[in-house]
Amino acid sequence: MYKKVKYFIYFQLLSTAFGQFGQNIVQYDDFTWNFIQSKHFDIYYAEDGRSHAEFTAEEAESAYLKIADRLNWQLKSRVSIIVYNSHNDFQQTNVVDSYMFEGIGGVTELYKNRIVIPFDASNQEFKHVIHHELVHAFINDSVYGGSLKNMVASSIKVQIPMWMNEGLAEYLSSGWDTNSEMWIRDLAINGGEFPQIRQLTGYMAYRGGQSVWNFITEKWGEESIAEIFYQLKKSNKVETGFKRALGVDLKKLNEQWHQYLKEQYWPDVANRVNIPNFARQLTDHEKLENTYNVAPAISPDGSRIAIFSNKSGPMAIYLISAEDGRFIK
Repeated sequence: MYKKVKYFIYFQLLSTAFGQFGQNIVQYDDFTWNFIQSKHFDIYYAEDGRSHAEFTAEEAESAYLKIADRLNWQLKSRVSIIVYNSHNDFQQTNVVDSYMFEGIGGVTELYKNRIVIPFDASNQEFKHVIHHELVHAFINDSVYGGSLKNMVASSIKVQIPMWMNEGLAEYLSSGWDTNSEMWIRDLAINGGEFPQIRQLTGYMAYRGGQSVWNFITEKWGEESIAEIFYQLKKSNKVETGFKRALGVDLKKLNEQWHQYLKEQYWPDVANRVNIPNFARQLTDHEKLENTYNVAPAISPDGSRIAIFSNKSGPMAIYLISAEDGRFIK
């Protein structure tokens, strides 16, 4: 089965929040919405989506307990979760004014702190998306007051960096999982110079950020998460928040994280065969002038490979030849 690389978009830009919702988004289906309520959430669903809504309610309440504990925070207001029956339906949403490209797994917007997610045929992936997006909703509520209006009115002006936000959402929704382990091991062994924490953007904000949080909690404990956010809000500065909570600034944290990766993965070099010695590279991001050619799935006859790539700009699905890497379509 072809498995997508999931992206989660967290909207907190003023231009998005003040934009005309639905602009440039084609809606060709008429949705009749219903809703159910759980203790903390209002879950909206379209026709034939009742089972997805009930699943969402159960998982959202389960996620609530874990996230509230890790952040030492209870939501001040109910959060709306809008569930679409498919990614095709999800692309018609007018909750945000950005088009939901293939591969985007969910979105949490700051304007009213609403979560929008599609059911994409996998309960496991759906659960992951629910837990991930709820971390953003908690951060919206605890740091920014739960809405753009409250953020503007408050004295909190700090902008949480992407690696910190998306990395924590991944860590609290998945722990330290094998997929991220694969990415970080490859980075440590084959990636050359380690990236600085501040350089963790794009997809590496998710995988790299998750690794940073995994390191932090291994060294300082799970309770350090809440302390970092408490000190961040108190000081109104990300750097100061880490310094007060952990006793190290971001430069020192960066050095310790790099050392941790070396100790974890560099011993593997002696026990592994160098990849070019037994494999042939089919895609080259430098020649393609792109950044991602990922999530390969080989066709049943072994002649083609489906991948996610941004070789033409947005992430999309492509077929390449298993023989020479030639893009077929």
